[in-house]
Amino acid sequence: MSIIEQVDRLLWRRGFIHAPLRRATRNLFIFSLLIFVAGTAAFWWRTELFWTGVAAVLSCWNFYTLALFIQHALPLSIPGGDKNGATQARIVKKGLLIRTQLRLFITGIFVYIALVFFQANPIALAVGLSSALIIIPVSLIFRG
Repeated sequence: MSIIEQVDRLLWRRGFIHAPLRRATRNLFIFSLLIFVAGTAAFWWRTELFWTGVAAVLSCWNFYTLALFIQHALPLSIPGGDKNGATQARIVKKGLLIRTQLRLFITGIFVYIALVFFQANPIALAVGLSSALIIIPVSLIFRG
C-alpha cells in the first residue's frame, strides 16, 4: 500500500468524506511532511528549508482543522422550527469565527517564537505558510 493510500485512509477515518477536500488535505500533508523531513535532514547546512517545513506543517494543521470543522458543521440538518436555517447558520458562523481566531492566535505565537527566539528566516516562514495557497488550488484543479 502506497503512502498516498495510507494517508487517504487515515483522513477518511478522521472524517474527510468528500474526495476533493481529502485529496487537497492529503497533498498538502505529504508536501509539508516532505519539506519538513528534508529541512530536518539539512538543518546543519542551511536552516531555511527547516523553517519552511515548520511553517508548512503549521499551515497544513490550520487547513486540516478548518476543513474538518466545515465538513462536520455544514451537513447538519436544519431543524423544523428553524425557518431557512438562520439559527443554525448563526451557530456555525460563531463556531467558525472562534476557531479561526484561535488558530490565528496560535499561529502568531509560533511565528513570533520562531522569529524572535530562534532567529528564523522570515522569508522561509512566509514561503512555508503560503504553501497551502499553491497546493490546495492545484490539488482541486488537477485531479489525481
